[in-house]
Amino acid sequence: MINYFRLHGSLLALAAGLAGISTVLSAQPVIKRTIDESVEAPVVRPAARQGSPNILIWMIDDMGFGQLSAYGGLVDTPNIDRVAAKGLRYANYHSTPICSASRASLLTGRNSHEVHIGGHSAMAIGFPGQDALVPRSAGTIAENLRQAGYRTYAVGKWDHLPPRDASAAGPFTYWPSGQGFDRFYGFLSYDADNFSPLLWSDHSPSPIPADDAYHLSGDMADQAIAMIRARSAAGTERAPFFLYWATGASHSPHHAPDDWLERYRGRFDAGWDVARAEILARQKAMGLIPASAELPPRPEGMKAWADLTPNERKLHARGMEAFAAQLAHADHEFGRMLQALEEQGELDNTIIVVTSDNGASAEGAPNGTYSEQLMANGRFATADENLEHLAEWGRRGTYPLYAVGWAVTGNTPFRYYKQTSFEGGIRVPLIITWPKGIGARGEVRQQYAHISDVMPTLLEAAGVTLAPIVNGVRQQPVSGTSLAYSFSQAAAPDAKKVQYYEMYGNRSIWADGWKAVMPHRLQTWDFKKQSPLTEQGWQLFDQRRDFNELHDVAAENPRKLAELRKLFDREARKYNVFPLTNTGAAQRLMAAKAEARLTQSGGLYRYQGRVDRVPEALAPPIHTHSFAMRMAIDAGTRGHGSLMAMGGKFGGLGLYLRDGVPVLAVRTMDGKLAVLEAPNIVTGKHEIGLRFDRLGPERARAVILVDGKEVAASEFSGALSVFIFSGNETFDIGSDPGTTVLDGVAMPFAFNGSIGETEFMVTSPAR
Repeated sequence: MINYFRLHGSLLALAAGLAGISTVLSAQPVIKRTIDESVEAPVVRPAARQGSPNILIWMIDDMGFGQLSAYGGLVDTPNIDRVAAKGLRYANYHSTPICSASRASLLTGRNSHEVHIGGHSAMAIGFPGQDALVPRSAGTIAENLRQAGYRTYAVGKWDHLPPRDASAAGPFTYWPSGQGFDRFYGFLSYDADNFSPLLWSDHSPSPIPADDAYHLSGDMADQAIAMIRARSAAGTERAPFFLYWATGASHSPHHAPDDWLERYRGRFDAGWDVARAEILARQKAMGLIPASAELPPRPEGMKAWADLTPNERKLHARGMEAFAAQLAHADHEFGRMLQALEEQGELDNTIIVVTSDNGASAEGAPNGTYSEQLMANGRFATADENLEHLAEWGRRGTYPLYAVGWAVTGNTPFRYYKQTSFEGGIRVPLIITWPKGIGARGEVRQQYAHISDVMPTLLEAAGVTLAPIVNGVRQQPVSGTSLAYSFSQAAAPDAKKVQYYEMYGNRSIWADGWKAVMPHRLQTWDFKKQSPLTEQGWQLFDQRRDFNELHDVAAENPRKLAELRKLFDREARKYNVFPLTNTGAAQRLMAAKAEARLTQSGGLYRYQGRVDRVPEALAPPIHTHSFAMRMAIDAGTRGHGSLMAMGGKFGGLGLYLRDGVPVLAVRTMDGKLAVLEAPNIVTGKHEIGLRFDRLGPERARAVILVDGKEVAASEFSGALSVFIFSGNETFDIGSDPGTTVLDGVAMPFAFNGSIGETEFMVTSPAR
């Protein structure tokens, strides 16, 4: 048998000898006229130090302090429990009140307004704290670790970028690739349909498999495991990795596979009041909260469970079942990733961080909602409307979110929920485990912590110094404070002394155990309700004695309140918080900019051929305006497929050829479908036209044209979109990916003919 390794080495030696090339490397190359006279130097590339730990962050979406079983919650998360048992649980850790801001803060180690995302990037406006343009001087943890020799991967949700950048046209500055990640697989929006997501692989649209068992959480785990294992392709020692795994769970839509939904049937029939008391008792037993802790009162919009009708109880129990099934299923997929690391012998030298971007979400309003898109357009489902969708709740036929009562329960023992600056909106779980580097097992830490602290903590743990220059730009200091001191010092005093919070008028400031809170918007599900911005109504809490803000002591301590308000103003000026705004004002500014762009373009949008995955923010505003469209096509002998579509099953508009017949599908925001079908079959080359005139917020008239002649017309009524069809669905020409607007066709329902020029003339603003 031939020894190929010995033969290969002999051939290399022979080749080197014949060429007269020196095999002795010098520190600097010796460069002469020819290679025979020259001596090479070693090729030095960034490499991680020997034994550097891997780093895995699981960013869970919209998960409150009291929802994981490791924090007393009623959802079974055994794999997170396994991680927590090997490390630390932080009981005094805080995010920002909303996803975009938290993610930008975590990845950069700076305060959210400081890196230009004080609210949500989907509502970016032209002020430094809210324009959604993360400065190049705020390099991410991925950038820093990559310079230190790490492989860097982002899988899942990436929504802290300007919405107009979220297409194949770029720019890609604010995509993961522009923020230090080698690979990306995920979605560029605040949520995704777990059964039919619109996904990207690096910069390219990525189709999902045609599999009835498909679910986003499983796909994300598959992709993460593949990226981790791909490091073995080099055939040498694996480089350490940094993986940012940001699941769609547990943001709405609360989608889960059927078998997981069945596991939770009946688990929450006792209701939210019983659940809150049970979670509180568990948290006390775990040492997470004081033994004397009491539950805060139910907020406005949350009825006592006993006051609900039997049908309402049935509805709300089902809402919590879907949430629990989604989170438990995601934990199962997380367990597969842990198993893969264990099989490779890497689990003990992997720093694992499990956290959330904000508290549990009350955006489902008092009744919950079978479709989140209703809430996004200022409409709220009644209990009876929700009950019509009970059988499909959590499945493909709904886009659901539970009621306020379950959000309050999920944030036990704290007040309120996501978007507020009370503890219920900002205090969330943080688990840090590193068996090889942290000796503590299953312990609780009470040091005050903020999401901006994660990056400096991980860099210190990994032995990586903050890079002074990233992508040629000198870096600004990090605002976060490393928590590494707390790994071995359970009783160490807080390293952090001050932390502000602000989101669309809701604001607070914490300093040395005192907290001042200015509530501005507490009915966070209703974007239309906008109170005037004011300084009246500040509350004060001594969290050294009142950790969950039950007793407002502003009247007894006016000087302390004045001190904290002054401190808030100082921090606000320092970190780009001003000017204060609210959602209504931001939406008006966005609408004004959109109208200015529309005026500048003359309302004309032109496209050539097929167009894929254009976000609504970049597309013709046909979801809110009247318009006329014409498209040159060659339908062949029997054209079939989507000509144009925006949105999907939970709100959208699409023009199709179905076996040669022009069909307009209008999906109102309550999910109801209306269809206008032409009487004639289109073959060969033609111009297909569409006029869609809005006659009010619930009335429109549409006309289909072929070669300029009207062939079908009808009026439509129902809950038309007034703001957005969907955060995840897109505008497409020649296909309808995601969920299709038209029933009875399989996505992406690609057109089988050819498309020439398409023109939209947008003619009037929405009413």
